[in-house]
Amino acid sequence: MRIITAKTKTRNYPIYISQKFTEHFPLLVRKNFKGSEKMVLVTNDKVFGIYEAKLNKALKKCSLPYEKIVIKDGEEYKNLKMADYIFEKLVDYNIHRNDIIVGFGGGVIGDLTGFVASTYQRGTKLIHCPTTIIGQVDSSIGGKVAINYRGVKNIVGNFYQPHMIFMDPTFNQTLDEKQIINGLGEIVKYGIVFKKKILDNLLQAVEYKKEDRLFKLIRSEIFQEVIYACCSIKAAVVKKDEFDISYRNLLNFGHTIGHCIESAFEFKGMSHGEAVCEGMMIAIDISISMGLCKKELKDRIIVLYEKLKLPYRIPEIDLDKIICVLKYDKKFKTAQNKFVLLKGINRPIFLYDVSRRVIIDSIKKSMYNYI
Repeated sequence: MRIITAKTKTRNYPIYISQKFTEHFPLLVRKNFKGSEKMVLVTNDKVFGIYEAKLNKALKKCSLPYEKIVIKDGEEYKNLKMADYIFEKLVDYNIHRNDIIVGFGGGVIGDLTGFVASTYQRGTKLIHCPTTIIGQVDSSIGGKVAINYRGVKNIVGNFYQPHMIFMDPTFNQTLDEKQIINGLGEIVKYGIVFKKKILDNLLQAVEYKKEDRLFKLIRSEIFQEVIYACCSIKAAVVKKDEFDISYRNLLNFGHTIGHCIESAFEFKGMSHGEAVCEGMMIAIDISISMGLCKKELKDRIIVLYEKLKLPYRIPEIDLDKIICVLKYDKKFKTAQNKFVLLKGINRPIFLYDVSRRVIIDSIKKSMYNYI
């Protein structure tokens, strides 16, 4: 078992990485939460259908009374209505602030469960057990918890650091290819912005001409090191800037337009990671248009995308649907926008007030219906 300690002003907490969930998770709950009397696990029907037996076995070993809340799978359920449903269950179960809420699932479950834990009883004990690549390398770490509201992604939320994270990389082996691609988008972000070796490791591990190459990739030893590297980077970034005021904004590379693409598709048919992949390519096009980097950088990234089956073209949609969401983005002020752009690999910069024309032209370059 490997351990990373995330250190923040709010709270320090351990991130455990182990392939023995049913053995290690109960031991760690008993060790780290001696004052807790009850536990509630929140998951979705898809994840529960896969891991029901393993979950029941692990929960019984925790030696605490427990309940399970199973909701529907999908980004569209990360909303106030579903949060209210969970609040109601917590009240019914007589959960108090020293009890434990466990989010077992991907990024949606982590965000929703974290939001509920941060607000119920003004904050309960929170454990994240991410079961997807995107959850393990990114969304479970750092305390950002949020729900979507009126079609705008993550606009209602909070900063609430978990008390423990437990991730089992073998959970990734039950993902379908679309979910793997979803996670690889975030991993590529880390490689482009922070650590080029991550990109090199992915290229080394992927067997380009094999159709099942992504399934083989996530089972490789190199990929386990990639997960550890991303977790370490995220923990270090959060330590520097817990509340996303300055340095942590670098993690938004590809997310500015990516979130708008997600919202434009109403969170259906377009995953977060796919939208981020397209958002990163648009950010690179903006960087080229602004004279920050050369087209050769884009060509190199496209080669990587193709080997990893990552999308870099936006499916056909009305351009105005993407543009109109930009004004709600958290990285924008009323009269000023802010982008994370590139001067090169591992050379990110912040740029303010990018012209509307450059933004729109760069989005068009990634749209099938404008080619």
